[in-house]
Amino acid sequence: MNFLAHFYLARSDKGLIVGNLLANYALGKKYLDYPENIQKGILLHRKIDSFTDTHPEMHKTKLRLREKYRKYAPVISDVYYDYFLGRNWNDYSDVSLKSFTQEIYNTLHEHHTILPPRAQITLEYMARQDWLFHYSTYYGIEKALQGLSRRARFENNMELAIGDLKSNEKNIEKEFRPFFQSLQEFVQEEINK
Repeated sequence: MNFLAHFYLARSDKGLIVGNLLANYALGKKYLDYPENIQKGILLHRKIDSFTDTHPEMHKTKLRLREKYRKYAPVISDVYYDYFLGRNWNDYSDVSLKSFTQEIYNTLHEHHTILPPRAQITLEYMARQDWLFHYSTYYGIEKALQGLSRRARFENNMELAIGDLKSNEKNIEKEFRPFFQSLQEFVQEEINK
């Protein structure tokens, strides 16, 4: 899953929210450098990624994209699934998407000093351009895919994947919904442990 889903699944727990951002930067055992509540967020992020990577519905979405995008199919699928979460936000939350995203930015800014420099830069762009809110729009997804394409080390054409989202939207949404229901149940079990 991409940023929006990870933050949503953190259930307003500040440590889990910060940890979900840091998971992209605290590789290996670097998570041990952070307070326990943030460690839990980093580890939860990793478990969410593992669950996502092996889920049959996500596998269908990745297969739909694999021939055209090869090893970047999972990355694109993650972005697509954030789009469906954002677009259907009211099915999942009583808090507006705009309010939720502002709260996430506030939480991350409160913890700015413990973020490594690359995470601070990501947060700056994320908040200024309101990535989380815009994931609910074609515009936001297109921008996200363009950014990923630029940062990728290999030729990938990810910037073209907005067309595949538009042409396969109904089918991919049918894959997203049962997947996300399963993911929410999985995360709740993990948090309850």
